[in-house]
Amino acid sequence: MIKNFEPVIGIEIHLELNTKTKMFSAIKNDFIGEPNTLISPIDLGYPGTLPTVNKEAVAKAIKLAKALNMQIDSELHFDRKNYYYTDLPKGFQITQQFRPIGKDGKIILDLDTYQKEIRIERIHLEEDTARQQHNSNETLINYNRAGVPLIEIVSKPDIRTKEEAIKYVDSIRQIAIFLGISDAIMAEGSLRADINLSLRMLGSSNFGNKVEIKNLNSLNNIKKAIEFEIDWQIKKIINNEEIAQETKRFDESLMQTVSLRSKTDAIDYKYFPEPNIPIIKLNKDWVQSIQINELPHQMKQRFLSLNVPENFVDQIINNIDYAKFIDAIDYYDTLTKVKIFFSEIVPLEKKLDKKINKLNLNPSNLKKCLELLENGDISGKQLKQIIPLLVDLNTSVEELIESKGLKLISDENIISNWINQVKAANPNLLIDYQTREENTTKFIAGEIMKLSKGQANPKVVMKLIKSILGEKD
Repeated sequence: MIKNFEPVIGIEIHLELNTKTKMFSAIKNDFIGEPNTLISPIDLGYPGTLPTVNKEAVAKAIKLAKALNMQIDSELHFDRKNYYYTDLPKGFQITQQFRPIGKDGKIILDLDTYQKEIRIERIHLEEDTARQQHNSNETLINYNRAGVPLIEIVSKPDIRTKEEAIKYVDSIRQIAIFLGISDAIMAEGSLRADINLSLRMLGSSNFGNKVEIKNLNSLNNIKKAIEFEIDWQIKKIINNEEIAQETKRFDESLMQTVSLRSKTDAIDYKYFPEPNIPIIKLNKDWVQSIQINELPHQMKQRFLSLNVPENFVDQIINNIDYAKFIDAIDYYDTLTKVKIFFSEIVPLEKKLDKKINKLNLNPSNLKKCLELLENGDISGKQLKQIIPLLVDLNTSVEELIESKGLKLISDENIISNWINQVKAANPNLLIDYQTREENTTKFIAGEIMKLSKGQANPKVVMKLIKSILGEKD
């Protein structure tokens, strides 16, 4: 039955910025601070206080606007959104209703079998509300979040499936992390999504009544909420029941959307220009000077062009710390360093239960190890032994290898002596070499590895076996 209907989805994303201070006050912006200790009279809207605009937040908003291919306003305007709620201590919120900092953007979603462009209507700066914790018989309020800089990102209703919705939110999350403007952790509330969803008959250009699902805090909840809401709306349409325009939340315990209020109860926010913040003209040179980092899709193409397998690339894109560490290993062969990273360093990260940026592992030491491996100074087996020893290393890699006896033996005199020992112990070796060269070579190499305790350089061993056993006695 769903094939007869087309979902129409728009998404509003609320993204907290990782500035040092709040949007309009000099109070520290700190997610883990002791509750209700990071708050100022400005954040509470006390009479006589005046907000000042956080320049760092504006710069981060401009970065996002550039990444989303948006038109950036030449002036900074703020407006007052008036309403009372327990999480809004001032009774109003400072936002950008009439002149958003960015508009008319787009993002390309790279889905499994197709690409899709999603238009983005606007992004605007505002301040976050306090955090509420609902218990069985009380609600606790933490005002530390009140006044934290926030960007709201509003898409056009271009999304048609739950897969596109998840990809869109995840793509915005990745971009925010790559730009360094937010940690974008949905579970902690620094990225929240509101889903606006309606259904229409397939092929119709009309819009159905829209239902808004508020404050979704995980990609899985977005998926489940959309699935439930589509099924619910289809049943209503089939039964000739009207779909009311309403605001809902997603109840994780019930795995369904639950009504909060009808749109007829929508508040008149009575927006007007914020009287305490003058219009600020943005300097063109300053706006142009704000640079953006390599974006996720650009990094993906870079690694793919260097023949890195897509499964590795996807993991790199989804962990910016992996990407930074791999790029910091200044070794020319990207595929080799990526393979070593995932085979040796990622397991080490998990074993030690430390994130890569907390391992105290110097990328230059990894580079040196890869060079030694390439030059035949160490073996792949030795590299596996060496890498864990690089954590907290306070000497050179060469000194470490020497002290642990992990360097390959390449001295031709020593290896020749071992070959001659094997010859002496096996009188028929020369005859065997003439008739069964490959098997005999493997046998000799194996014996030398025993004598050298695995430290003989395989390249030198093979070269000398051919040289010595090819001679006539």
